[in-house]
Amino acid sequence: MKRTGRVSLAALVMGILAHDNSAFAQSGPGAPDAADQQQEKASAIGQLTDIIVTAQFKSENVQKAPLAITAVNAEMLEARSQSSVTDVANRAPSVQLSTGGQGGGSQTAAVAIRGIGTNDFQFPVEPGVGIYIDDVYYGISFGSSFDLVDLDRVEILRGPQGTLSGKNSIGGSIKLFSRAPGPDPDAYVEGTYGSFNRLSVKAASNFTLVPERLYARFTGMARHVAGYMKRYDYGCVTGRNAPGGNFAPGAGNCKIGTEGGQEVYAVRGALRWIASDRIEDHLVVDFTQDRSEASPAKLLLQHDFGNGNNYITGPKDYTSYANYTGHPGTADQFTVPAISHLKSWGIANTLDVRLNESLSLKSITAFRKSSGQNAWDGDASPESVFNNFNVFTHKQFTQELRLSTSLGSLVDATLGGYYYDADSTLGGRIDVEAAGLEFAFDDPFKQTSKSGFLHVVVHPSSRLNITGGIRYTKEDKDYTFTRFSPIPGQPTSPFVAPLDGVQRSFSGSRWDYRIAIDYEIADDIRPYAQVATGFKGGGINPRPFFVSQAVTFGQEKVTSYEIGLKTMLLDRRLRLNGAIYQTDYKDYQAQLLFCPDLSPPGLGNNCAATQNVADAKIHGFEVEGEFQPVDGLSIDGSVSYVDFKFRNIDPASGLTANTRPQFSPKWKYAIGAQYRADLGGHGSLTPRLDWAYRSSIESNAINSTPGFMMGHVNAVGLLNARLTYRSPDEDWEASLAVTNVTDKFYYINKYDREAGFNTVFGQPGRPREWMVSIKRKF
Repeated sequence: MKRTGRVSLAALVMGILAHDNSAFAQSGPGAPDAADQQQEKASAIGQLTDIIVTAQFKSENVQKAPLAITAVNAEMLEARSQSSVTDVANRAPSVQLSTGGQGGGSQTAAVAIRGIGTNDFQFPVEPGVGIYIDDVYYGISFGSSFDLVDLDRVEILRGPQGTLSGKNSIGGSIKLFSRAPGPDPDAYVEGTYGSFNRLSVKAASNFTLVPERLYARFTGMARHVAGYMKRYDYGCVTGRNAPGGNFAPGAGNCKIGTEGGQEVYAVRGALRWIASDRIEDHLVVDFTQDRSEASPAKLLLQHDFGNGNNYITGPKDYTSYANYTGHPGTADQFTVPAISHLKSWGIANTLDVRLNESLSLKSITAFRKSSGQNAWDGDASPESVFNNFNVFTHKQFTQELRLSTSLGSLVDATLGGYYYDADSTLGGRIDVEAAGLEFAFDDPFKQTSKSGFLHVVVHPSSRLNITGGIRYTKEDKDYTFTRFSPIPGQPTSPFVAPLDGVQRSFSGSRWDYRIAIDYEIADDIRPYAQVATGFKGGGINPRPFFVSQAVTFGQEKVTSYEIGLKTMLLDRRLRLNGAIYQTDYKDYQAQLLFCPDLSPPGLGNNCAATQNVADAKIHGFEVEGEFQPVDGLSIDGSVSYVDFKFRNIDPASGLTANTRPQFSPKWKYAIGAQYRADLGGHGSLTPRLDWAYRSSIESNAINSTPGFMMGHVNAVGLLNARLTYRSPDEDWEASLAVTNVTDKFYYINKYDREAGFNTVFGQPGRPREWMVSIKRKF
């Protein structure tokens, strides 16, 4: 009833205020205005065009926003062959995004910004970096590695976002903004063919339903890519009697499947209603079905199975003996499908009402539902060391209200509120045969978050801005554990049976603030400084072995100090931005592998409890820029450094002062260059090269022991290339792209199960791939 009331109120406001719409239509998306004309003029004379962002509740030039932002528009996304949020994040300074690790499925993202993030897909452990689609927060890690389809831009905000829009994000935010409907057709159809039988098509178009009043935009895409990791039957390949073997020696083709394949379909519809010069409403509905294969995994270190079989394949080939089978050769043998499936849909409505010349209201109302299944062969071998099958559902409702005002040229202010309500269930089957632990589960989780915020910018002069923000957040979480036997007629494992029906709750609140000052000391040269706080919510340990381990953990908290400089130099041909920062990090959340205080006597080694285990101090810097030295030539690049040091460490955690945080490289570099060559009356040809490097990372919260280093992922640099031809009228476009040009064999992550199992596996990155695309614009 409450949700219906919100929609009815919005409709009532629109009906009362609606009148002649001519003024609003001239200033809406797609309509020419002074800013558009200035951008076109700058582009025509070789200057860099402005990038408009909305990080601080209003549209503004990224060069004027006093915080660290990487903004990438649609043209640059295409030029760099970036097709997913992973591609964009891993080229941005101080940002690292890994997908498909630890059994979360190939669409699950683990993101870290400036060393702060989360690498756990379990619902009670919040993402450390917020991911948004058109200002709608996506509250879980499952399914968060989104495809980039028909986007207008991507904004990556680095540092805590405790007082800005949406939900609290301790490390930063990644925001995706779709193209909005308008009077320009802005239509295209694009088809792609490439390596691994890649076949994809995407299309989009605007439609004018009522001139100057009602516009629609429809987008669709479909993609198929075969798996690049081949799975073979061990007994068939070697002629040995491997458990679970399906082929006799010499039976012919020993391939039993692949990993890493993709099968994705998505549609999106948007409706933009310009009710009057004071009212605009955007309604967006989207649907995605992903029927992809399981994430690739390769066995790197083998447990001593005592049967003389070697399940490790070649060191640099894309093969494994994973068979996703548990209890091989017994009456209880089972095999799960090697899949990572996701179905997701959502509806979002954004209402903008200008109440008068200085007061406006924005309402963002959204509902999303996601569900999926994924499998994980946790040893990538025919042995049943660890097998996991997850089934999840997630439903969330969000409501954000913002009331913004301008008091002449002196003050801009936004007062707002945010509400997040989510119901999730994670179920499936876990089989750790090496530890004699097997159970099925179906755990419900409920979460609510309510917050209010105030953001004020004071302009003492045309060049000086002072920003202040404050936010209060109240959160509540409830988790219920269910544990039962997956095999009919057999009792539940005595290790976990007492957990069945156990309920735990967490409640917390938090005040956050932000203070910033920026001053344009000369035209297009703007230093800034800010202090900002943020937090990641506490929760309930989702992996207890005993009732005594079903405990809560507290919030993570940060205070960040940042000094930055934003410049446009050399007659606006060089954009160069940089920042240095220090972050005080409190109550770091990590999994304990040894917890005698939470375990029955003598069983402290049976532990995977998430707890607050340490503080940390983080220092770093970032520089990124874009340069157009001559017409047609564009060079862009970035460099970042993150120095993360743990302090005040819980001795039981296994962390040390030298432990490095998960998925946080110390160094990152990226550079790209392209040159658009005019072919006279025959169009243009644009070659582009992109190189991105990251230093080594650690996949495990407890780093591998010195000299062993099997959770250690080596540094890697990858080269991509693209050649694009455009027709004279630019209606036709053809491109040849090659990713990982040097065919570098590398790992995205490695997971060290040294303790107890002596088993290590890793996820190889994609090999060299080529693709040819033809695009027609209308």
